[in-house]
Amino acid sequence: MSAHNVKARIVTFGMFLLPLVLVKGTAVMLGRGPEAAIADPVGNTTTATTATIEPVVREWTPEQLAAARHIESLRSQPFGASPLLHQEPPPPQDDPRQHQTTPRIQPPPDVVVQIILKSSRGNIALIDRKRYRVGDSIGEGWVVKAIDADARSVLIEHTKTSEEATLVVPFPR
Repeated sequence: MSAHNVKARIVTFGMFLLPLVLVKGTAVMLGRGPEAAIADPVGNTTTATTATIEPVVREWTPEQLAAARHIESLRSQPFGASPLLHQEPPPPQDDPRQHQTTPRIQPPPDVVVQIILKSSRGNIALIDRKRYRVGDSIGEGWVVKAIDADARSVLIEHTKTSEEATLVVPFPR
């Protein structure tokens, strides 16, 4: 069985090798290489002359020149925000009149929201490695008022002053 397999391989190899040998042998016998076939594809024995290629000089339309100038002016300008990078929104501008009329008595606690879990029984916020639901006390008089999983934020309220603050899940760095 192995002898038959060897014979089959030799026949297969010969089928691919035979055309190559015939073409190469014919080219050697005729004494012509591939360069001659390129220079004179018909087979004439006259020598081929090399033609010089003239460079193409293009005349630009006024619209094309204006577009080229506009492209050059755009290259000198800085790029806008990348749609592939998620950038943090700028901090909101505080109104100085608001600070004058309502002074802050208690600043919001210095805590970090790590993650917000969305659940059918109510959202859960992981704040400083502790789980909180709506109504839970964070400390220093602050209570969780709302947890918004879509906005990735937690709204907290001070029980005495009714002041509200929003804590946001920070973006990874």
